[in-house]
Amino acid sequence: MTQITLHGMSTHLRRTLEEAAVRNDRSLNREILTRLEASVCPQPVDVEALLRQIERRHATLGPVDLSFENVRRLRDEGRRA
Repeated sequence: MTQITLHGMSTHLRRTLEEAAVRNDRSLNREILTRLEASVCPQPVDVEALLRQIERRHATLGPVDLSFENVRRLRDEGRRA
């Protein structure tokens, strides 16, 4: 197995990768490899499966009122919270 040393990684980037690794239950090394593989060897997207997943999630939301008045009201309520 080839080993690589990364030079010049900022503290912020390392911290961000470490936090992501914890969230994803991975080692820092595995998190970095997973991200590299995804960016260099992207997997094709199954558009039909993705649309079905979106439709299932959307169905759980129910109707959403995005009228100007409702959005403004919700925004203003959020400012008071």
